[in-house]
Amino acid sequence: MRQRFFQKVRRTLAAGLLAAWCLGGCASAAGNLPILMYHDLTIDENDTDSMTITDERFRLDMEFLQEFGYTSLLSQDLVDIRQGSATMPEKPVMITFDDGYRSNYELAYPVLQQTGMRAVIAVIARNIRTQEQASATRGSMTWEELREMVSTGTVEVGSHTFNLHNASYGGNLSPDGIDGVTRRPGETESAYRQRVGGDLQQSIELILQYTGQSRVGYFSYPFGAYDSWMEKLLEESGIYVSTLTYGGLANTSWSLQKMPRYGIHMENPVSALLRQTDAATPAQASVLVNGQPYTLAAYNIDGNNYVRVRDVAVLLKDTASGFDVQWNNETFQVELASFTPYTPLGTENTPLPEGKRTVQSIVEPTAADGTPHMIAAYNIDGCTFYKLRSLGDLCGFTVAWDESTQTVQVTA
Repeated sequence: MRQRFFQKVRRTLAAGLLAAWCLGGCASAAGNLPILMYHDLTIDENDTDSMTITDERFRLDMEFLQEFGYTSLLSQDLVDIRQGSATMPEKPVMITFDDGYRSNYELAYPVLQQTGMRAVIAVIARNIRTQEQASATRGSMTWEELREMVSTGTVEVGSHTFNLHNASYGGNLSPDGIDGVTRRPGETESAYRQRVGGDLQQSIELILQYTGQSRVGYFSYPFGAYDSWMEKLLEESGIYVSTLTYGGLANTSWSLQKMPRYGIHMENPVSALLRQTDAATPAQASVLVNGQPYTLAAYNIDGNNYVRVRDVAVLLKDTASGFDVQWNNETFQVELASFTPYTPLGTENTPLPEGKRTVQSIVEPTAADGTPHMIAAYNIDGCTFYKLRSLGDLCGFTVAWDESTQTVQVTA
């Protein structure tokens, strides 16, 4: 099963990576939507392949989306936007999973909840069992797990067919090239409707029966193998959102059917795919620390103030939430130690150069009290600028915005 899409991914990966270069600058345009494609997750770095990434990679991807203000959309959101009853958010994204692996519940679901992201999981319905029927070594989720995720609003369950994922070939591409829902040689439309339409309806009925959803609005084409007869069946079944597997930026103003997706791999993280290019304006951030007013040199980027990590360490060094900052030359990462005295270098709080500038986002490898994180940040003139709230989450102090005084309030 691990190699079932390898040939398809190899053919489409080059196109996806090429399109990624322009994606950061294009994604916020009206109608444009980056759709991310995941399959399986693992805790073992040695068990990754073209379809499987580590749970850590996925967490870092979701933290990037959270930090940079992306809004994750489900199928009904897209329908509402296309019909004009809702507007496309400034930074939209759609997070999708294919197949319905057990790891989607055990590894991906907690991360989605922690970061406030939502995802659509297209399941091969034949592989899903009830908790009572499932074996201890099962590879797929149970209906009970899917229902739990749906009930929290974190997950939408879509169809990846009931049993048209080349089960007779172990889930791999077939030697005759007839994959997924593509029509067979000489097959009439009536016969296709009976075979493929019957399979689709079976998957829909199971999803509605077991998940608590009132409708099924999303379909993922197995192997990305499209067939126009299938598109008719989807629309007749009330499924107006479908995706393929080739890389590209979806345009929802054109169609919600057969949309392209970007496959996410260990060497192709979301932070590279959606790299931000923004205007940075020097600013002075007004901060109240335990009621005392201070100012921090900051860059205002997309409405948020980003501050230097060491400047904040100096600001809080005599408080109960003081933290230390060190650079580890061996691991090439920032190391933060909360509730630890900081020794200033003497270079903190230097004035920022005047004038607006164009900067690119990074994802900074950061260890906080020994735990690795990747923090959405900007590296400007050799200094790393974080959101103050991101530092607070890592180092144990509280950050809040006071609208009346237009100040950031830090409780340390």
